Formats: sequence, structure tokens, C-alpha cells
Amino acid sequence: MLGTVCGICAPSKGVTGVATCVVVASSDDVRRVIAASLKDLGLDVRAVSALGELPVIVKEVAVGGILLELATSIQSSPEEKEEAHEITRLYAFARFRLLGDEVRILGAGNSLEAFAERCRQSRPRVTRREARERRHLGVYVSGDPGFEDAEKTVTIDISKGGCFVYSSREWRVGDSVWLRFPGEEADFSGTVRFWREWGNDREIPGIGIRFREP
Repeated sequence: MLGTVCGICAPSKGVTGVATCVVVASSDDVRRVIAASLKDLGLDVRAVSALGELPVIVKEVAVGGILLELATSIQSSPEEKEEAHEITRLYAFARFRLLGDEVRILGAGNSLEAFAERCRQSRPRVTRREARERRHLGVYVSGDPGFEDAEKTVTIDISKGGCFVYSSREWRVGDSVWLRFPGEEADFSGTVRFWREWGNDREIPGIGIRFREP
């Protein structure tokens, strides 16, 4: 029943030299301006026009950071955002806006120079990802193995390594979690890898879970 998806990220061994940053922006002009700014700060740049291209490039190129334009993020599909979220949490990551020729990194106290330094400090890595299967399976999710206060919910996607489950409850990254699929003989346990809060944005709230080895 457990189909196929979570990402495995592998640091590149023996990689030296200029740090590489991936820029995601739909506009040619925006990509040109941000690429020039990052190169002035000593970074190599790989630019793509859509969020859906991000999983491909991080498989092929060892990168240290990812910059995502806010407008491009808003225009992306929910599926693209979900997959990108799993990727961006593994790298130095920031969203940005372009005001004229000025690059504004979102978040109080953030700057392009500070982001560039984070890229240089991050060890370059590539991702190796299993194929994701979007399946909506009924499941009980609980923070304790006794399932005394289990939440009735559904999976959004699932793989051999983990799943994303809809949840309106509060969780913390690193929490232990237990899952019970109706009709399965054994329960599953895992660890919360990320939490998307209910009402925080327009995306599906829930938790990304990495299954523990039996």
C-alpha cells in the first residue's frame, strides 16, 4: 500500500570552489538582475523560470542555496509548492522581491549579502528523490502509540520513506508520530520533518512524516 516518496539529500564530497545558488523567477528581467547581483557577491548562479523545475536542477547540480521570487511562488501550483517545500528546507533558502534594481530579501533583518554568506557556509549537496504518489488514504494519526487522542485524517501523498498528512493540530519538527491505516495489520511510526500550520497560508495544512525503519 505504501507507494513511493520522500527526499534523500546527499552532501557532495570533496566539493570546493565557488558556491552555487539556484534562482527561481518567472521573469527574464528578474532572473538577469538577481543573477548579476549574486555574481557580484562571488556566487555561481543557476536560474530557472518555474518552481516545477527546481526538483530537476537540484538532482543534477550541487547547490548551497535557493532564492525564490515571491511573485513566482504565488503563481505556482499547490503540487509544485509542496514538492519545493521539502527541497528548500534542506538548503539555505529565502524569498525575495525586486524593487527596481534593488533585491529585497523577505524577513526582518535579512539581506542579499547575508544570504550569500549562508550559501557559502552551506555544504553543497544534490538530492536523490523517490517518485511521489498522490494518494488520499484514510489514516489515524497520533502523538502517542496508544492512539488515545488520534486524529482521523487522510494522506495527501505517500512513499516508501514517508508521507504528508492533512492535520489541523499543532506539531513540532522532531515529534514522534504513529499512524494506523484501516485494514493494515501493523501500525507505523515516524518523525515529523516539517509542519504547515492551519490558516498560515493558502496551502494544505499538515505534517511531513519520515517513516522509521521497522
